[in-house]
Amino acid sequence: MQKLSLELEEFIKAATPDELKVGALLDIMSGRGIGFLLVAVSLLTAFLFPVGGFTTPFTLLIILLALQLMLGRSSPFLPQRVRSKNISPRMVAVIQKRGIPFLRRIERFSKPRLENLGERRLSRFLVGAVILIVALVMLMPIPGTNAILAFTIFLMGFGLASNDGLFILSGGLLGLAAVAVVIPLLIAGGLALYHL
Repeated sequence: MQKLSLELEEFIKAATPDELKVGALLDIMSGRGIGFLLVAVSLLTAFLFPVGGFTTPFTLLIILLALQLMLGRSSPFLPQRVRSKNISPRMVAVIQKRGIPFLRRIERFSKPRLENLGERRLSRFLVGAVILIVALVMLMPIPGTNAILAFTIFLMGFGLASNDGLFILSGGLLGLAAVAVVIPLLIAGGLALYHL
């Protein structure tokens, strides 16, 4: 399988501005399933909008993808209205300048391994459940946490897209660890405000 960064770069170079649509990109990446879309959305969340609030539409999309993963879908379903949306020049610039170089650095450490983690229905359900939990925490307005949480989703998505179970496992464990740290902070902050 061709490297994800190369596929993405070739698509952007070959497509005209009118052809740079969400649906066209998904069709090109159809062999990588839900994993590719998780990679794309989590990268945009981390690089384009690192501050909470602006990330809500992306986080809702991650929740939708996590539910589809839990239901056993291998390829993502998106409404036609979303598929027909153009990828904005700003997003293309972010993908080219930050997303693709970042992917290339990650790809040096990746290879197909522990492939059952991305192929078995039970394991995909569990991965989807972890992504759902992390995404729900991302909806909470906690400064400085979105980029870290998005990175754990990126690792799981990258592992799914590249058949690399080690990335899936690492992303899942880091995601749960991040949630375990963030939730007590959120509770402590809520209690502090309550006692003011």
